[in-house]
Formats: sequence, C-alpha cells, structure tokens
Amino acid sequence: MINDDFFNNIEEYIKKTDIEFNILFINSITKDKIDLLVNKILNKYKVEKYYEDVIYILMELISNAIKARYLHLISLKVLNKMYPNYSLDEYYNNAEIMKKYSDIFRDDESRDKLKSILKNENKFISSNKEIDIDNFYNDILLLNENTKKKFIIKLLIHITKNNIEFDVVNDSPLIMLGRTRIDSKRLTFKEYYNNDMVESFFLEQLDNTESAGFGLALCDLRLYNVGLEPTKYLKIYNDNNKTHSKLIIPIKSVFSHLVFHNKY
Repeated sequence: MINDDFFNNIEEYIKKTDIEFNILFINSITKDKIDLLVNKILNKYKVEKYYEDVIYILMELISNAIKARYLHLISLKVLNKMYPNYSLDEYYNNAEIMKKYSDIFRDDESRDKLKSILKNENKFISSNKEIDIDNFYNDILLLNENTKKKFIIKLLIHITKNNIEFDVVNDSPLIMLGRTRIDSKRLTFKEYYNNDMVESFFLEQLDNTESAGFGLALCDLRLYNVGLEPTKYLKIYNDNNKTHSKLIIPIKSVFSHLVFHNKY
C-alpha cells in the first residue's frame, strides 16, 4: 500500500511487481501520484509511448468506479430498510433482492442522489478547509458508522512477464444488466469503428444515463489508435461481487530484448 512518503519513495515502489494504490476521490494530489507512478513504470519497461493513453483511460475507469461506489452504497441503504435482517452476502445470494438492487441502482431517484453527492464531493475537494473525511462521507450518505473503508477504490498494478496490468477495483458488483449494457455499447462502437463511422457513433450513441457507455468508447478509441484490440486489453468484469476494470499494456517484446542481451 502506498503511504504519504510516496513522492520520496517512488523509486522503491516501482521495483515491486505488485503495487496497491488506494483512492478515496480524485484531487490534484491523487492525480499527481497516479501520473508519476504510471510515468515511472512505463519508462522502466520502455513502453512510455502509451503514457497519455494509460492516464486518460485510468482516469475514466476511476471516475466510473467512484460513481458506482456511491450508487452501490445508496442502493444498500435502501435495501437495508427493506430487508433489515439480511447480511450483505445474503443480498448477493438472493435473486429477488439483487433484482431490487439493480432497480434501485438504476432508478432516477438514485441518480439524483448521486448528482448531489458528487456536487458536495467537488466542493469538498476544492475547499481549503480542514474537513474530517470520515464525518464528511457519513454525512453525505447519512450512515451511522465509520464507513471510510467502504469508499476505497483500489488501483492494483501487477507486472508479469508479458504485461503491465492496471486493475481498478471497487466493492460494487457488476450487475448483469450493467455488464450487458457495457458489452453492447462496446460492440456497437467496434462496428462503427470498423466502418470508419466513429464520428457518427459519438453523435448517435451518446447516452447520459450510463456513464460507462460513452466514456468507454473513448477509451476503446484510444486503444485502437495505438494498435491494441480493446476487448483484449481493457476488460470489465465481476469477480467475487467486486467490479474490476483492467487495462493491460503489453511489454513482452521488452522482456525478450532484455533476455537476449543477458545471454552474452
């Protein structure tokens, strides 16, 4: 896990093959840390040409994760009133409750609450006042416990022989309808891209009700533009009731080059 000595210890962090970066929200300091970390890692493995695209895509994935985090907690609060004697695991294992969860997650009232929360969060981020972060989050969601850990978004960076993997993880499960919507939007964009109709896609397919749709299309476009197949190098999936958004950057040729020179 990365601590407050991040900037002083950056060279030590990038020696690791597994790095965990915890995110509560995106402010200028968090952006600077992610920017520096990505820059150092990509340069280390001589794939710095992907820098601007990796930063853009990660910011989009983190932004989506933050919104999903809030909608998740909004939905759980409603479910807790409806099913007060159920645990979180029981929610996930009950098809009827998860159908309710899906409906609440997507309804207009939840979206309005999300807009209000994001507005308050932006005020908090731009404020120079000292605000207790735990109390702030408890207030905006009206929760009666210390819930800071529930708000953590994780950026997990894993280095393998062939790839650098940037995995954005949040505690919100990727519900089936959400997964279907994302896959459908990405498939539609692929068809438009293959037919040289990218501009038409963005004019016709813009959908303000699903933040992942338009934003992911822009991510996919960046991957196409650097010669990477989006469905192979940007994976959105559910694992153990957590949503993973994994960006994969290939470095196999770099390792091959290093192995070759180490032989002589």
